[in-house]
Amino acid sequence: MKNIQSHYDQQISRSALWSGAVTVVFLLSTLFIPTVSLAVTLSGDSSTYVQSREAADSSKILRVYEYLDFSVQNMGNETISFHTGGWLRYDLKEEEFGHKSANDLQYSYLSFKSKTDNTVVNLGRVMVFEGVAAERVDGLYARSDLMAGFGISGFGGSPVETGSDMPGNNVIYGSRLSHQYGDVYRIGISALKEEKDSQDYRREEGIDIWVHPIEKVDLTGRSSYNDVTKGWMEQSYALMLGPFEKLRLNGTASWIDYDNYFFRTTMSAFTLQSGLIQPNEKVRALGGEASYPITDQVLIAVDYKNFTYDIAGKADYFGGKVKYSVSGSGGAGISYHAMVGDTDKLKYNEYRIYGYKKFGHLNVSADLIDVAYVNAINGVKDSYSASLAAQYELAEAWKLGADVAYSHNPDFDKDIRVFFKVLYHFGAKGGA
Repeated sequence: MKNIQSHYDQQISRSALWSGAVTVVFLLSTLFIPTVSLAVTLSGDSSTYVQSREAADSSKILRVYEYLDFSVQNMGNETISFHTGGWLRYDLKEEEFGHKSANDLQYSYLSFKSKTDNTVVNLGRVMVFEGVAAERVDGLYARSDLMAGFGISGFGGSPVETGSDMPGNNVIYGSRLSHQYGDVYRIGISALKEEKDSQDYRREEGIDIWVHPIEKVDLTGRSSYNDVTKGWMEQSYALMLGPFEKLRLNGTASWIDYDNYFFRTTMSAFTLQSGLIQPNEKVRALGGEASYPITDQVLIAVDYKNFTYDIAGKADYFGGKVKYSVSGSGGAGISYHAMVGDTDKLKYNEYRIYGYKKFGHLNVSADLIDVAYVNAINGVKDSYSASLAAQYELAEAWKLGADVAYSHNPDFDKDIRVFFKVLYHFGAKGGA
């Protein structure tokens, strides 16, 4: 355990050094780039958040987050750019995760793009979303269009994981091959493999599709297979129909096997041992929604979804909503849903009302949700939450905001959360 903790601390230390170096580069860039007669363009966003709340053990949490994202375009060539982003957390009061502070470099890579054939090569800490892969990798990612509607992508390097990575020589790699025929269909097959100390840790394959056979019909979906456990992880598909005289119809179907899906995760919170995931559970969900705009401002919708759990049992979720909106001004909505299931947690009535309004540079929103359980859970039969949020635009680049949320539920008798934020968008152009 001490070795694992030491490895985790080293990861944080390396990330902190990398993030610090990135910040220095950014500060130097903002000082010198505007004075250089180049076409280099720097832009980015800084988001600062202060959160106050009470933890489950009644300790007071006061935490500061800083998220920084920026990119440098036209680095001597229109096809070369640099992108980086990360976050820093500091606890002003009680430590919730055993560390007073933490940080993470989310991505940082040099990108090369061709002016033809859609070729992209990213080098560094890259984010990969290709078929079965939704990964962060310290390494290389590339994609390109081929002839006759074919396309290919691939990635490889060291996996970036959160709380689940163990000491050892870790490597991950994968690829996706796709084919597209105009606006009729696109289909892709993909695979990834992750090794720890030369032993197979993950092996996954999948297929993803988009089909548009005729006007007003779209089918999208994916299937993922766990080649280590020899079982399907997920099947998820959505059918969109319309509009037919403004009427839109949507249907969804999904099936997830928890043991296969969460067998080897890259985040410790989603492991079967975390207590948040129910082992041996499987869930199948079928549902649909019909929506119709009565006027340009008013839309009504009804929806239904059936859940079938192997352990938790069956449940039906259904209801409707009415939405009112005026573009650029504000809106409001009201909804009602009922959940009728086999267990107490799946038996309730849900009510929601919300609204938002723009007053010049000020945006205000309010949201109220009430869940009335048929049978009390932990002595609570009525669970509710209320939130109020406001954001003010000081200037084109500066925004200030505050959120206050109050809730009462089976886990917390009283949960109050206060959230402040400062948002800043910056930019500089060489030669300007």
